[in-house]
Amino acid sequence: MKNTLTALAIAAAVAGSSVAMAAPAPQQSAQHQQMAAQQHNMEFSDAMLEKFIDAMNSVQNISTKYAEEFQNAEDAEQAQLIQQQAQQEMIAAVNDSGLSPQEYNAIVQRVQQDQELRSRLEAMTE
Repeated sequence: MKNTLTALAIAAAVAGSSVAMAAPAPQQSAQHQQMAAQQHNMEFSDAMLEKFIDAMNSVQNISTKYAEEFQNAEDAEQAQLIQQQAQQEMIAAVNDSGLSPQEYNAIVQRVQQDQELRSRLEAMTE
């Protein structure tokens, strides 16, 4: 990957909308918060980061594939359908990489906050 920081930024933006799962039901909220706290403290193995890099590349390719189509949508309804299709493909790509969307999003969030992890990913992609 030629520009890792750009790819990570795209991954972060995509994770915020396209790979994010539906909001948890109220009874799942506490469990979701606990899982998020655990993921924040989680150490990521090289194998998991390799899966993340594969997923990130796939998500970036899907985003690029749909970007022009999304920008040229005739109306909000068509744009929403394009976004939903892209989101479905991104979730499938993340799952195909061997990560869950939650694991992918946890790594994206940590990369945004953790310079050491960001440097580690950059080294792995060079």
